[in-house]
Amino acid sequence: MSYHPQSDILQAYVEGSLDEVTAFTVAIHLESCPQCKRKVALAEQKCGEALSHAPIEQTPDNFDDMFAQIVTLEQNSEPFRAPQQAKPITVNNKTFMLPRALGRFSDQIGDWKSYGGKVFSAPIEIADSCRVNLMYIAEDVQIPQHTHKGIESTLVLHGGFSDEDGHYEVGDYLVKDASIKHSPFTKPGEDCLCLAVLTEPMIFTQGVARLFNMFGKGMYP
Repeated sequence: MSYHPQSDILQAYVEGSLDEVTAFTVAIHLESCPQCKRKVALAEQKCGEALSHAPIEQTPDNFDDMFAQIVTLEQNSEPFRAPQQAKPITVNNKTFMLPRALGRFSDQIGDWKSYGGKVFSAPIEIADSCRVNLMYIAEDVQIPQHTHKGIESTLVLHGGFSDEDGHYEVGDYLVKDASIKHSPFTKPGEDCLCLAVLTEPMIFTQGVARLFNMFGKGMYP
């Protein structure tokens, strides 16, 4: 694993200031990345220390008042929920176990769509501000060169793929913007399952695939 969320993203994750989808993808990355887990733990410790030393604006006059405030809090009627377990998903006749953070949304994963039996995508209905998809690329496949109108975040869940900038394996977290053109591909004997988040459509830049850029709108997977 060589590609990780930047330090400012991890800090925002700890502070709770990330948007919901980015926080979701970071949480999945943390499941398999001891390095980032340590960074997050240290950041949480520093935040806790800062909070413990922060001045208290108002305190109850006595412990009786404090107890009265506690017992009048609204009770949580939801039953205890056991920790999420990994859940399976099947595509192209292969079964994969989803990370726990992703498995909790398994009921919101849509039907798989096939592109020539080599690339498959399934939408995950968890956000209105961006497009979230599971992407499966069979072995020895190259996706036409493209760029992005917005931001594309990719998290590798199984296998690996490569592009002009390097090779990416399980747990790697990538962010591409409109300044990048790339042609993702898998090697013989290597397939890939990943989570892809796009804030805007992708734009094909070579070959007949440019026909998908209908009226300049680009294409979501």
